[in-house]
Amino acid sequence: PGCSGKPAPETKSQSVQPLPAVPQTDPAKAAESEKFFVQGLKLYEQYEYREAVASFDKAIAADPANTKVYTAKGIALCFEGDYAGGIALIQKTLDSKPGYVPALYDMAMAYKLQNQLDQSLYWFEKTIQGDPKNTWSYYGIATIYADKGKTQESLKYLTKAIELDSGVKAVAKEQDHFAAMRKLAEFQALVK
Repeated sequence: PGCSGKPAPETKSQSVQPLPAVPQTDPAKAAESEKFFVQGLKLYEQYEYREAVASFDKAIAADPANTKVYTAKGIALCFEGDYAGGIALIQKTLDSKPGYVPALYDMAMAYKLQNQLDQSLYWFEKTIQGDPKNTWSYYGIATIYADKGKTQESLKYLTKAIELDSGVKAVAKEQDHFAAMRKLAEFQALVK
């Protein structure tokens, strides 16, 4: 019956199909995937990219729905020189989680590794939109502007990165990106 109290007219309704069930990941498989993911991140942080990729592959095999693994594997592949394969995997994560900050950052780094600086800037900015306190995105932008010879823009972003994490000073002192700026009083004051 409708709101009027009259019975609803009989209609031949189309059969309504229930939504397909979302496959549930076995908790043991999810835990196994997470274990391999964490192991892969540790290897990645030690610059052991091939070993990291192997660990990420095990994480994906255990739980293909663990989308964060794809971006991690993608950036490791980029560091190994497989940019097309790496970017495709990072994009796979972004397709399922468009605002996932680690994937946005990984995309910025993937383009930076290829010296596609304008694309890299775009992705670093998207990362900052998703996480306004993402220190290393500000730092990444500072290095790009330094490489382009845009000193004031570089100093602006380097200042923001240092405000967020003073540990950036030690890195900035060492990296070649800032070689042309090292003698500037502004740079010296910033990193002391």
